[in-house]
Amino acid sequence: MRVLRDSGISLAEALGAERGAVVSFVGGGGKTTSMFRLASELAAAGLRVVTTTSTHINDYETRLSPAYIHPGELACLGECLDRHGQCLVAGLADGKGRVFNIAPEVILDLWKRPDVDCLLIEADGSKSRPFKAPAAHEPVVLDITTILVPVVGLDCVGMLLDDATVHRPEIAASLAHAALGSRITPETVARVLAHPVGGAKGLPPGARLAPLLNRLDAAGMRAAEEIAEELLKHTVVDSVLAGSMDRHPPVHRVWVP
Repeated sequence: MRVLRDSGISLAEALGAERGAVVSFVGGGGKTTSMFRLASELAAAGLRVVTTTSTHINDYETRLSPAYIHPGELACLGECLDRHGQCLVAGLADGKGRVFNIAPEVILDLWKRPDVDCLLIEADGSKSRPFKAPAAHEPVVLDITTILVPVVGLDCVGMLLDDATVHRPEIAASLAHAALGSRITPETVARVLAHPVGGAKGLPPGARLAPLLNRLDAAGMRAAEEIAEELLKHTVVDSVLAGSMDRHPPVHRVWVP
């Protein structure tokens, strides 16, 4: 592998997200933050961006968007995009701390709108765990996706492969050929992220797979490098990003085959 970029850059530049992009975020460790970070960058570049979810998001996370409307309010979407450059379109709150998804056909209609340049979708849930393996019914990745981004929090490396750290640890252990309750290694993470029923699950034909190693700090760079090296042994992986979505700029390094 080789380092494509070794200095701070935006998430949009690191992903190569441009007009017409449909980016789906899966996994754990910062999907929602990553989605809204990308939305802000694209909107700042003059693009009109819709964020949404095909699963659900936490209701407090709706505050990460400058505008939030329900499917019944789509008549005002154009006005929201004129004003803010980005808008979250999602369902109603369920009263239990979550906001419902919207139907796939509504997401497809958003994609077809001429006044929407980019569509960003949170397509998975992780119960706030930094590491995730999907069950049979998830993620909900639509065929219109052009970039699939499996996210992991690097803080999971060295922790136990159990329910406290991993959402669906039994599945992650099986995909990684690791023992349940063992220490999570860079190889564990890479095997799950690149697996066809793991992080690459639902990847549409022609779409790019770009794993994002989030929550990077100085101590985590060695682990990030090892994960990237393992990931890029898989031909399905287009590039690997490492950074921290709560910093500016958010991406520190990009690796490619």
